[in-house]
Amino acid sequence: MAEVLNFEHNGITVNATESPEAMGGLGDNVIGLVGTAPKADPLIPRNAPFRINSFTTQGLLDPTGAESGTLYHAVYQILKVVKVPVYVVIVEEGTTPADTQNNVIGGVEPLTGRKLGLAALSGVPEDLTIIGAPGFTGTKAVASEFASFGKRIKARVVLDGKDASVADQVTYSKDLGGDDLGFDRCLLVHNMPAVYSKAAKKNVFLAPSSLAIAALAKVKQWESPGNQVTYAEDVSRVVEYNILDTSTEGDLLNRYGISYYARTVLGGFSLLGNRSITGKFISYVGLEDAISRKLVKAGQKAMAKNLTKSFMDQEVKRINDWLQTLVADETIPGGSVYLHPELNSVEKYKNGTWFIVIDYGRYAPNEHMVYQLNARDEIIEQFLEDVL
Repeated sequence: MAEVLNFEHNGITVNATESPEAMGGLGDNVIGLVGTAPKADPLIPRNAPFRINSFTTQGLLDPTGAESGTLYHAVYQILKVVKVPVYVVIVEEGTTPADTQNNVIGGVEPLTGRKLGLAALSGVPEDLTIIGAPGFTGTKAVASEFASFGKRIKARVVLDGKDASVADQVTYSKDLGGDDLGFDRCLLVHNMPAVYSKAAKKNVFLAPSSLAIAALAKVKQWESPGNQVTYAEDVSRVVEYNILDTSTEGDLLNRYGISYYARTVLGGFSLLGNRSITGKFISYVGLEDAISRKLVKAGQKAMAKNLTKSFMDQEVKRINDWLQTLVADETIPGGSVYLHPELNSVEKYKNGTWFIVIDYGRYAPNEHMVYQLNARDEIIEQFLEDVL
């Protein structure tokens, strides 16, 4: 007889499918620094990211014990506070400070295409959440480069303030750019902290951003670094601070998005400030970045799939289920996911474009507590009734 064309198989076929992968947590902090280490171990590459996660590898930044360069102390102070990966890009010290500054900014080598200085941080295999260059970001030129780079890779930036008076620091803050230039993710720090140096056998002053980077890395990305006690033993410029007084120098600095170190009732010097240069809570920036990075990674696997109803419903459900885990662990107070009712049109769909809306809330840091003291005669009356 002729072949039965509609015959498939006289037996059993088992097809197994997997439910969508869980999206997982938001991840931890990873730091990227650019700076100098003239006596670093020769095996550490220059102008290329080098991962440090212990005091052993940190010691390679200067095996001679001279503690030379800007990276040695910066990384040491971070590891004293929190154990997180720190990627460093070592640049050469130029013949002049301006030459060294240019090396920190870096760029792309024309002949080889090799990325130098700040640009080399783009080669880090992990997602950077904080970047900086203690000792070099106190000028508008360098600050602008770091703000732009931070915006591109979705990392917060810790900047050095100028070694200047409070009034001049406020003026400098006004001169820096706005949200569209990436400054909404920049934490600007005013005064230099002093820490003990074994090589110098005395306290030495570090760049303002040094201890602030450690404070920012110690907390979760959606939490404020403010009000943390630091290892600073002194500061280059004493800032007047009073938790009850709105007219102090410290209050003025915070009003213009500038953080600073000052003595508090907690003991020692604390980092005071919750906001970026533009006034946005730095914790809000960290949360947005963390959510964005997770969505990008999760979305990559779904690219090029047919936009069927079941696929679209599945993606919305997957993101919403993940969002509710953030609610459960108090990363956010609430949220929901749905397809945009207006932007999803026939023309957009035909072009392979669709819109998912993610509504979410944010926890604000405890920046201003108001205690209302009410003296009530009724309480005295009740007291007298009990006594008489």
